[in-house]
Amino acid sequence: MISQGDWIILWNPDSAELLNVSGETKRVPGLGIVDTKRFVGMPYGSSIDLGRQSYHVLRPSLRQAPEFMRRGPQIIQPIMTSVIIHKCDIKSGDRIVEGGAGSGMLTAALLRAVGDRGRVYTYEKVEEHLEVARFNVETLGFGASWVPRVGDVTGDLEERDMDAFVVDIPQPWDALETAGRVLRGGGAFLAYVPTTNQVERTHNAMRALGFQDLECSEIIERTMVVNDGGIRPSFKGLGHNGYIIRGTKTVGNPA
Repeated sequence: MISQGDWIILWNPDSAELLNVSGETKRVPGLGIVDTKRFVGMPYGSSIDLGRQSYHVLRPSLRQAPEFMRRGPQIIQPIMTSVIIHKCDIKSGDRIVEGGAGSGMLTAALLRAVGDRGRVYTYEKVEEHLEVARFNVETLGFGASWVPRVGDVTGDLEERDMDAFVVDIPQPWDALETAGRVLRGGGAFLAYVPTTNQVERTHNAMRALGFQDLECSEIIERTMVVNDGGIRPSFKGLGHNGYIIRGTKTVGNPA
């Protein structure tokens, strides 16, 4: 059941509107004036008519997050976050250092993976970016295990024996020596980058510093439009989502 203070998504095939059930009357873009008290006690998944349109009332989820998240820096798409978690073998109870908060999409996915027993330490140099990520992470309900910090992930961090070190920054090679000190033996370093130039420089730097089990991947998603008369690729699909470079800390890495 929906309670006062919860966040909801008003969804139909044409739009997704984020709304806080504050108990107050609010103006919602595209909908007009909405009395949020009417949602209190309603089961998630209910349908409701607002104006001339029908909506389903849904719980905010990572799958739909790119449709409603507050935008700051780029959003890492859900398929990419899933691959990152898999490649780093991130699980409940793990402790992760994240470099670059972005808009909080990856942060939220990492927090869901580590659960209440884990921790995600996020370093972001721009405080305004961190505030955007904070809003999105808390809206999705994943803030309990999060330690956000305004700072540079390439500097001298206090964390040690981390299970993974994940960065979305322009120069990931600058974070490698820090990762070598912070990671436990067998821990994973992973960088998300948008260009092949960054792939090459990061991969070569990882190899030079002794990281093992190196792997580079391009992540492509192709969505399909399914109709009664046939199936075709979506014209609005992103396709290319970026590149990831992953390696493992072993004995001999910088520490």
